[in-house]
Amino acid sequence: MNRVQFYPGKKLDDILSKEAKSKGVSRSQFVTDLLEDYYGLSNKAVPSITELTTIVLEEIEEYIKNGGGIIEFDLNTASSTYRNIDMTCGKKPSAVRASIGRSFAAKIGKEPFENVRKCVVDGKQKLSLNNALVYETY
Repeated sequence: MNRVQFYPGKKLDDILSKEAKSKGVSRSQFVTDLLEDYYGLSNKAVPSITELTTIVLEEIEEYIKNGGGIIEFDLNTASSTYRNIDMTCGKKPSAVRASIGRSFAAKIGKEPFENVRKCVVDGKQKLSLNNALVYETY
């Protein structure tokens, strides 16, 4: 993947930042998805990382609401979309899942995940059976 420097004006930067933040993705990922869609490079049959992230975060929010109290979970447990990301998904699956995981991690402790934190046992982050990071509500 090539790196491109982009210098938007203040108004455009504010719009891109706000939209990316609302969708739970980085500004860079959001711009990449926008440009791929604009130039017809996106595969309409495969959701973009921005679309996947939005869906996964909504599913996690719903999972927490329906969890009833203090629960432990990983992203595989909380989101069927995350769990079922196609092994190719237009990119490497590990990169797609990692991107979504980083987006979720950046949102913990903030609305709507203000009651979520990393699950730590004996000073180390707890891992699930599938070696995924475990989170907990409190």
